[in-house]
Amino acid sequence: MKFEELLGPVGLKQFNERYKGKRHFVIKSEDRFQDYFSWKEFDNYLNQYKISQWDRTPQLQVVDHDGNKWCKKKSPEPKTREDLLKMWRDGHSFILTISEFLNKQMWQQCQEFEKHYGIGQANIYCSGQKDAKVFSIHSDSTDNFLFHVRGKIRWFIYNEFHRPGMPYNPGSATLLESFVLDEGDLLYIPKGQYHRVETLSPRISISFHFQERGDKPFKRKDWYDWKP
Repeated sequence: MKFEELLGPVGLKQFNERYKGKRHFVIKSEDRFQDYFSWKEFDNYLNQYKISQWDRTPQLQVVDHDGNKWCKKKSPEPKTREDLLKMWRDGHSFILTISEFLNKQMWQQCQEFEKHYGIGQANIYCSGQKDAKVFSIHSDSTDNFLFHVRGKIRWFIYNEFHRPGMPYNPGSATLLESFVLDEGDLLYIPKGQYHRVETLSPRISISFHFQERGDKPFKRKDWYDWKP
């Protein structure tokens, strides 16, 4: 989907002048992201996932009880398929990072964003139940465009931003706004702004996030040339 089409009524000029890096916005829509990723694809990914090969794309991460995460690539203790299924049934959220190569549509969307930003990637967030385990209040170091694909989720956006050189103190952040995302909604949140989520049902969300474009040009391999 073209960047201008995603922005809808906001428009490219207003986005660059009013929102980019400054403030969040939500664009309500219906069913426009359902083709990006499905529960069937999620099941297929887990069923085909080889626990012993940590270098496979996408990388799997699991959010634990304390809002921390188990990362297959970095965690010293491996997980069996049975371990993962139990964690899923117990309400842990699963994250598929580096997912832009998962299918052609994801890759094309990432390339479209990179016409306006620098290098980026896509992460898929999956939760299997209401009140699933998710991250506590935090900020991200990149701009994020959140495609809400399945289910409902409540977002909490805070007034404060974490900027380079500042103390990282999410616990002192004050609430700015809370709202519910439905299927097909788009959320933009600028880098550094504190936020958290609360799952209201099983959900799938896709986060496309990007660094600012630098002086050095960047070009991805063609999708069909990618060899995970």
